[in-house]
Amino acid sequence: MNLLKIEPVQWLKIAIIGSLFIRLAVAYWLPLTGDEAYFITWGNNPDYGYYDHPAMVGWFLSLMLPISDAVVWLRLPGILMFTFMGMVIYQILKDVDEDKAALAAILFLLAPINLLSVLITTDTPLILWSFISAFYFYKAQRDDNLKKYLLVGFFLGLAFYSKFFAGLLGLAYFFYIALFIRLQRGIKPYIGVAVILLGASPFIVLNLVWNYNNCWNNYLFNLLNRTTDAHFSFATLGIYFGLLAYLITPPILWYSVKQPLGKYLNLLKAPLGVFLGLFILPMFLFLILAFVKKIGLHWLLSFYPFLFISIGYMFSHKQLVNSLKFVIPFSLLHLVVLAFILISAPGLFEKNENTYKDILYGIQNDVILEKLSPYQDDYIFATDSYIESALLSYTSRKHVIVLGHGSYHAREDDKRTDFKLLQDKNILLVSYTKNLDYLNEFFDSVEIKPLKIEKATFYYALGRGFNYLKYRESIIQNTLERYYSIPEWLPTGQCYMHDMYKK
Repeated sequence: MNLLKIEPVQWLKIAIIGSLFIRLAVAYWLPLTGDEAYFITWGNNPDYGYYDHPAMVGWFLSLMLPISDAVVWLRLPGILMFTFMGMVIYQILKDVDEDKAALAAILFLLAPINLLSVLITTDTPLILWSFISAFYFYKAQRDDNLKKYLLVGFFLGLAFYSKFFAGLLGLAYFFYIALFIRLQRGIKPYIGVAVILLGASPFIVLNLVWNYNNCWNNYLFNLLNRTTDAHFSFATLGIYFGLLAYLITPPILWYSVKQPLGKYLNLLKAPLGVFLGLFILPMFLFLILAFVKKIGLHWLLSFYPFLFISIGYMFSHKQLVNSLKFVIPFSLLHLVVLAFILISAPGLFEKNENTYKDILYGIQNDVILEKLSPYQDDYIFATDSYIESALLSYTSRKHVIVLGHGSYHAREDDKRTDFKLLQDKNILLVSYTKNLDYLNEFFDSVEIKPLKIEKATFYYALGRGFNYLKYRESIIQNTLERYYSIPEWLPTGQCYMHDMYKK
């Protein structure tokens, strides 16, 4: 067979099957992460909102968990999502040039971040619903159709109910209309903006209702608690440019720079220019934010697919092929490195104690539970970390509570655990550190013991006779003041923390 004579569309079929197989393999071999375990606790406790973010990933998992809690099964939405998007990218571009459409879709499917993104997190539904919303925005502005604008809003609402970053996509819609569409069509596209808001409004209202009745958790966390480290820094700006260069890849970046400015302007005014606008505008907003906040790689992923539609239109056939010649070995390098890490871990990280322990905790928490099994009838199991509790909860299929201050994020256990009910109970705390003397304040007696796992030593404390009142004065009071101080001007219906721990 002469590989050079195979048509791009045939290569696309091979890429669809091959990339799907690779993602399934990665999902099978990659251990469950702490974040995923935390979101599984959402799925096991159905609600219409959660502490950190809106409820969408919890809803996904609530539908899947009754069938199985196997990791590959729970990761299936993220695995299939990229295959679906690659096929849609081809369908969008094929009427322009079928060969270039196939090449752009292959580039998307084989991009390293897309091959390795198999986790089930809040970003999974965010990326999916954002992509579908943008697809209908393309159709709505192309056809000047208000019904399609309503679908834009509906799927934007689903994206918003996945993660608040969807608001950036909404802003991108507005700016794109203001800068490019309105100049051609007058005031009607602004009616489209109103219709988009109408379509998204049920999800916005539902989120507000949940926050009104749940301590305004999402807003206190996302706007206050997690922004305390924001400060001006050129370093964060440099990190952001590095992330962009990594995601776009050098050849695509090079060919993008070589495109004439007029080609960009012409595309932005054409129907397919929607996707260029929906990539550039959020990246510009992230650029502004990067001066004061470190931008995470996952923040960019819901806008990443739009890049491939844009280059599929602008790049020549040769430029797309040359980009593939870089991307394929680049992705293979990622897979080889990942395979090496999975085969070599945790021994590869022995010299970094915390990383070594993190990996051991993730892949051998069943061993931890087995060694602690003699205490399971007499003690309530706990950790001092929300992620560690989530991992033990997943493996044991029992709720493992969080004892102590925890952190500013992932505080869903505050709702699940009422410490008043633990008065006089015995609690076993698993910890990375032996510095657990502070527990003496909250128990009649505390015994600290080492827990050897391979070459790492964890510790566990046997706390007998829990004293709720002392725990409330020290830990809970601090938690209330730090994470549940609702501004007086904000109307509040209920707050479970305030109601649970009234003096």
